[in-house]
Amino acid sequence: MIKNPFRFSILAVIILPLASPAVFALSTEERLQRLESMANNPVLLQLSQRVVEQQREIQRLQDEMDRLGQTNRFAIQQATKRYTETDQRINDLEEKLKRVGQLPKPALVSPVTATPSVPVQPPASVPTAVASEKNEVQSQSTELVVYSATPEENDQYQAAFALMRASKYDESIKAFEAFLAKNPASSLASNASYWAGEGYLINKEYNKALDAFNLVIERYPASSKVPDALLRAADSLMSINKPTEARVLYHKVLDEYPDTRAAKSADKRLN
Repeated sequence: MIKNPFRFSILAVIILPLASPAVFALSTEERLQRLESMANNPVLLQLSQRVVEQQREIQRLQDEMDRLGQTNRFAIQQATKRYTETDQRINDLEEKLKRVGQLPKPALVSPVTATPSVPVQPPASVPTAVASEKNEVQSQSTELVVYSATPEENDQYQAAFALMRASKYDESIKAFEAFLAKNPASSLASNASYWAGEGYLINKEYNKALDAFNLVIERYPASSKVPDALLRAADSLMSINKPTEARVLYHKVLDEYPDTRAAKSADKRLN
């Protein structure tokens, strides 16, 4: 039995603070020992190192994919820009050549000789039946006789082309088709139909693309776009699982337009 409770309480106050750090120190030491044993485990060390290395590799691959994606997008934009610029230059050259071809030829000067005047006979009139038959045959033909594009038509075409370059494919298709409907006999009409077909191909509307390319082939057979239209019509047929018909068009490009870029592409597709 404790005779002096006051003295005991004083001792308790002094001893307990001294004893409690030892208890906490012991639990902390046990924790440190466990951590040291885990750190000294070679299996755990290898696993942790592998995890770190894999994380670094994943990050490196992700960075590489981002870089390649940016490079690919830039390459596509540059290729599209070069192609459109080349196409425009070809169109300009064709327009200049057509204008040169339409200039009047100089008359041949021959020595003046005294010749008796001969009365000029008026041309015989074409029978009505023959004329009507000729007009009927002409109306049934799908080929159009084109004229040189006017400045206004060129501006409309360039506006549609700008939409294509800006990747606004739906709007560019509508603009090209509106141009074609308004100016079917323009020298830029075949190009408009061709680029509408390209827009449909990008949108994976293969049947509509095929119709646009066939329009170039049938209505404008003298157009410089016919080889490309044949090639892309064949591509459209391949996309709708008609390889036999597609091969026929690829061979047609090779046979009729052997020195064109379209022929080289057709040869690669066949091989």
